[in-house]
Amino acid sequence: MPSSTFHPSRQPGAAKRRLLDRVDDDIAGPDRVRPAMPGILDKEPRRSPGTFSMLAPRVLSRRSAVLLTIFSVFITGLVVTSSRLGGICEHGSSCDLSNLRHRLPAFGDVDAARGHRHHKKPPRPNGTDDSKWTDKSASNSECANFPDASNVLLVMKTGASEAYSKIPNQIMTNLRCLPEFMFFSDMADKVAGYTIHDSLDTVLPEVRLKNSDFDLYHRQQKCPTDQESCNKNHKVAGEAWNLDKYKNIHMAEKTYAMRPDYDWYLFVDADTYVVWPTLMKWLEQLDPRDTHYIGSVAYVANFPFGHGGSGYLLSQATMSKFFKGKTGVANRWDKRVTKECCGDYMFSLALKTETEIVVKNAWPTINGEKPHTLPYAVDEWCQPIVTMHHASAQEVSEIYAFEQERNFSYPMRIKDLYHRFVEDRLRATRDDWDNLSDNVFYLNVSASNYADWELKRAKLQNLSALETAAHQSFDDCGRACQSLDECFQYRFHNGICAISHTIKHGNPAKKEKDEWWAYKSGWNVKRIQEWVKAHDSCGNVQFPIKKGWLT
Repeated sequence: MPSSTFHPSRQPGAAKRRLLDRVDDDIAGPDRVRPAMPGILDKEPRRSPGTFSMLAPRVLSRRSAVLLTIFSVFITGLVVTSSRLGGICEHGSSCDLSNLRHRLPAFGDVDAARGHRHHKKPPRPNGTDDSKWTDKSASNSECANFPDASNVLLVMKTGASEAYSKIPNQIMTNLRCLPEFMFFSDMADKVAGYTIHDSLDTVLPEVRLKNSDFDLYHRQQKCPTDQESCNKNHKVAGEAWNLDKYKNIHMAEKTYAMRPDYDWYLFVDADTYVVWPTLMKWLEQLDPRDTHYIGSVAYVANFPFGHGGSGYLLSQATMSKFFKGKTGVANRWDKRVTKECCGDYMFSLALKTETEIVVKNAWPTINGEKPHTLPYAVDEWCQPIVTMHHASAQEVSEIYAFEQERNFSYPMRIKDLYHRFVEDRLRATRDDWDNLSDNVFYLNVSASNYADWELKRAKLQNLSALETAAHQSFDDCGRACQSLDECFQYRFHNGICAISHTIKHGNPAKKEKDEWWAYKSGWNVKRIQEWVKAHDSCGNVQFPIKKGWLT
């Protein structure tokens, strides 16, 4: 995206002159009076040689020695100043001189005031100010142990109605040590000085202008004040959902146009947390020259796609095959998107149609849950974790703090999240709480009308006496769970006793006056503790996809 932001690296001559003026000022002092150097710089007339000079013509006079010393100090000062301004880079000294402006205090536009150089960094396109560059080595020691992520570009999707509540916290935590990342939304904006790109301004006019899905988009463009005020009398959640599906293909196409040289592109939502140490360790086993599209697989009409909130990872080979040398790829799908539900599904469909590349499943490493909703069981316990979804600002901050406690060591396993966030919070029972138990339902079919999905999970035959009575009350439900060796926890709500073979913490539920409609949850804490102790030794980490694994 074009920008008028000034970049001194494109005007090395001017920057060099400013630097030399600054150096002269430093030497001359506030009055800018340069010290004379008689006999060397000012070419003072020579004096007649004295006796000493005649006897030892190769020995410097005292005045010359002093002047030579001053000159040496001057040159040394220049070298030290140059090194503090950034050292020598691969483009020569003018590259470092041009970064002088980035070393000065930032005023106004943060994007224009900071720069970043990294030895593995893909070249930044000319004339753009379209992402955020950081210098983790210069910021603080917090990032000292953060892995080198310079070959991965994080692309975060958000919306104007939520950007100010989600993006700032991500910047202060999960994105803090990244060399570069990009934001895309449904409106161009700046949040805390960071550029937010409009992913929808290139949608076909006939789709954008006469389509109720774009009501929110048009209202946002016209809003003369903050978006929250303009949206308070509208059903923004539904409008944002309808608009969101148009973003995925467009933001990928725009990303490749602006940043075509990365090895990997990770697309996530603004409430997704990325465990970078685990990701970077995993990527050591993958080749970006292979056509990878990796995610947590979901389905629409039996067609697989990488769930967008969990995040999906694309290799350089995949992005090149999708977009390189092509124009209007996203526009070819704009009209089709109007008929479909979801942008992540449409991205997968477009990629398959254009390139024959299909998604590879990396669940539970790429995950749509978070610490309090993750299922902790045999299939998940020892697995590495790279992404988590639906993380609140507080949860993002807490997970980041946990990573700091671990010194950004890698890889993080799912069991590590249990020990840090869940283990000490389990108790025998909790009122007004849904612990997400959902493996088996016990209910009385004749007593109420239940949804099809509830009936599909119901155990209706071969019931023990305790199972038969489980639906009658919370206490009966608990006794049924206790009688089943595989039951870790249970939940009672609306005449349904739900038990679980996995460990979950869950979420608070609305307090109800009628206990029948209230959510109440219980855990077999002793059984859980015994299971955890028996399974806590995991051995070497096994990642879900490795180099050469193409299906």
